[in-house]
Amino acid sequence: MKPFSSLVSLLKVAVSSSRLLSSSSLSLPLLLSKDFHSVKDHCRHLLELGILHENPSLGSHAHARIVVFGLERDSFLSTKLITLYSLCGRLHDASAIFARVPRCDAFILNAVLRGYCANGLHQKAIDLFHRKRKDGVRPDSYTFSCIFKACASLSDLRQGKELHHLAAAGGFESDVFVGNSLMCMYAKCGSIEDVVRVFDGMPQQDTVSWTSIVSAYARDGRHVEAAEKLRQMIECGFRPDQVTMLTVLAMSGDTPEVVGQVHGYILRSGFEPTSMIQNSLISAYGKCGRAEEARKVFHGCARVNRVTWNALISSYAQNGLFDESRQLLRDMKHSGCDLDVVTYSGVISSFSQNDLFGSAMAVFEELVNVGLKPDVVAIASVLPAISGLQCSNYCKEIHAFTYRHRLESDRRIRNALVSVYSKFGLLQCAERVFGAIGDRDVISWSSMVMGYAQNQYFAEALDTFQRMIGTRTEPNPITVTSVLSSCAGVSGLRQGKEIHAWAVKNSVDDQPFVGSALVDMYAKCGRLGDSRKVFDLMEDKNLVTYNVMMGGYAVHGLTENALEIFGMVDEPDQVSFIAALSACSHGGKVEEGIEIFNSMRMRPREGHYALMVDLLARSGRLQQALDLITTMPTKAGSEIWGAMLGACRIHSDLEIGIYTGNRIIESGSGNSGYYVLLSNILADFGRWEDVEVIRELMKEKEVKKCAGCSWIEVNKRVRSFVAKERAHHPEWKSMFQVLSALNEQTRGMSC
Repeated sequence: MKPFSSLVSLLKVAVSSSRLLSSSSLSLPLLLSKDFHSVKDHCRHLLELGILHENPSLGSHAHARIVVFGLERDSFLSTKLITLYSLCGRLHDASAIFARVPRCDAFILNAVLRGYCANGLHQKAIDLFHRKRKDGVRPDSYTFSCIFKACASLSDLRQGKELHHLAAAGGFESDVFVGNSLMCMYAKCGSIEDVVRVFDGMPQQDTVSWTSIVSAYARDGRHVEAAEKLRQMIECGFRPDQVTMLTVLAMSGDTPEVVGQVHGYILRSGFEPTSMIQNSLISAYGKCGRAEEARKVFHGCARVNRVTWNALISSYAQNGLFDESRQLLRDMKHSGCDLDVVTYSGVISSFSQNDLFGSAMAVFEELVNVGLKPDVVAIASVLPAISGLQCSNYCKEIHAFTYRHRLESDRRIRNALVSVYSKFGLLQCAERVFGAIGDRDVISWSSMVMGYAQNQYFAEALDTFQRMIGTRTEPNPITVTSVLSSCAGVSGLRQGKEIHAWAVKNSVDDQPFVGSALVDMYAKCGRLGDSRKVFDLMEDKNLVTYNVMMGGYAVHGLTENALEIFGMVDEPDQVSFIAALSACSHGGKVEEGIEIFNSMRMRPREGHYALMVDLLARSGRLQQALDLITTMPTKAGSEIWGAMLGACRIHSDLEIGIYTGNRIIESGSGNSGYYVLLSNILADFGRWEDVEVIRELMKEKEVKKCAGCSWIEVNKRVRSFVAKERAHHPEWKSMFQVLSALNEQTRGMSC
């Protein structure tokens, strides 16, 4: 009787702990019956209730009965238990049950695969599928459908194609359910050709199939084909459902023609638009720049809720109508509809993306002042605004807030923190945050690579990129641009070529910023021919492309080539004039430089004046350069006086050199190069006492000469060397032994 008394205790706990049990029409006498079939039915009923309500306690109660009555070997109940535990995130319990199943079949395997996928363990699901298939378990259509979804989540096209061949060999390719899953997998992997091939090869399609092909075309940016497929779907007698409409609107939001066609179909066909469809229409019109059309849909809504308001406000903010979006915020308040965090987050994000950092911060402060708690999206949106305002203390305060409210572990916030800390030059903080990201995605890696590159830690950027590749994370254009910048910084031509080859293979080399980075990398590595070749092959050039090509020619003294590129630019910006003036300075083209400087429509900045001073002074026109400095609208900085001082050394002008040196010292510059340059001018004229005064002044002001740093590539890895830091290199002893041996050989040869 002991087992039954235990069962009674369990039932009492179950009844007292769950209202669901009291309404499940279970009777105690029936459960105390020795009829195992009745017990099995009630356990099944408990488990189905648990799955429906995601209640793990019901699973535990049912599990206890299953053990007591010796039903652990029952495949059906084991499958239900695995499903419930997986749904509630208790994978350890689910795996323990699966391990005790005496015979695995497709039914129970599918439950485990579904559990792994639901908890993000996609590769583990695929590995289990292969193991069990080798053990003799025959997969069914659902098995393949689940595995294709795992491949889609991993964006793993190679594994997806291998599994496709297995499904075809098993005769499942013609199954509509499997075909739809295949199309979804290929679409998420970016292989539109395979999506079309699967669709065309299906013996029959359903509404899901048509929706998949339409959304695949839309996702790939082929909106004309998407609209055509939608038309064919209707002609074939398939009525688009809400899922079809929402999918097409979500994917085609940047194409007004497609949005208009979907809207027209809804109006013509008598399709009853739900709140979700109307909200999606408002968002889609906003994304494609039709804010007024979005407002018309808004006013036509029978029922306006908070989501509808949010969609309209975001539509106006996305299109730069910021005053209108702020007014809509006020209108929403007056309508009696409470503003939520989503409302504010959308506006903050739009302001940040359009560099309206002050407005973004103002809306964020309003969010906090009305008593709302910022969510992940609001924080991730305001962090870029903080970096734009150069408020590093705000960044640390936000970081502390996320930590206190247990939001800091969210990957989106950590990615944003890495980016913002890097922009402030706080690389140690960025590294700590990056190190804490367990599930790094391409944005995590790209943010760290970019952070190193921005702060000129080129070797570290390249090393991080190699680690990223080691994790099989696919780089995006931002990663490629940053790592190419690092290759340029250390003249890493071989690595730059490898990345170029990868960019060509993956069709990202034609993107303007990637192409511009390639032009810059080849130029800085001294391969101007390759740089110009990439430049000429680029179909979509932007101003950055022209500027880096000009800068490459200017650095190498090819003035005519640089000015040729400058002549191609319709509307040069500040950087364009910097590159052109630099080319004139390096090539000694004084008259051309003066003409370019005088043609500037915008107000010259300090960099432009510095180049003009350098150009005039280098050519011996020291007095003219000095006159230009004294007539500047703003006080000259150390960069301009430094250019003047360098020319004084070249042309041995002691008087102007001393005058210029005094201006630099008065400015409080800590650049040791200027002090050394002034000291050398004085030494050239034998003014040794003044040289000693400059050296004493450097000691007094604690101006120290920066240590030199060199890079070398060894075994496909870039290594950096800094003067007086030899002990920091792990192999410095062996290197100096080789150096000593070479010195001995040199002495022997000289004897």
